[in-house]
Amino acid sequence: MPDPSAPIIDDFSIELRDRKIELVDGDGNRLAWFPAWECADRDLKHFIAADVPLGSIDAPYEDFDDGWQIAIYEHEGFVYVTENEKTFRVTRDAYLEAWARVLHEFNPVLSLEELLARAGREPEA
Repeated sequence: MPDPSAPIIDDFSIELRDRKIELVDGDGNRLAWFPAWECADRDLKHFIAADVPLGSIDAPYEDFDDGWQIAIYEHEGFVYVTENEKTFRVTRDAYLEAWARVLHEFNPVLSLEELLARAGREPEA
């Protein structure tokens, strides 16, 4: 179940650090990451919007490794991210826009505007 007390991250982004994906706040602090996803920079060159880690409350995106697990799902306009029992949430639009920027950086098949439009969002000025 979604945790309505989970903090909302207003200034959310996704960064590549040491060739791994990190979900970060506006100060650059890591909120969650994918430690087993080595060489993400190489993999992202082949990523498309359908590859973005996102599930539903009934079928969340889940991944795990030794001592680490993550679940990501959308519910009522928010994307909830739970990593090792610590949860935060971000608006659906902010989550998809952050991924669109990463996809555009590593696989610029579509313009950023096209990626955002496919996610149902207009780019911010």
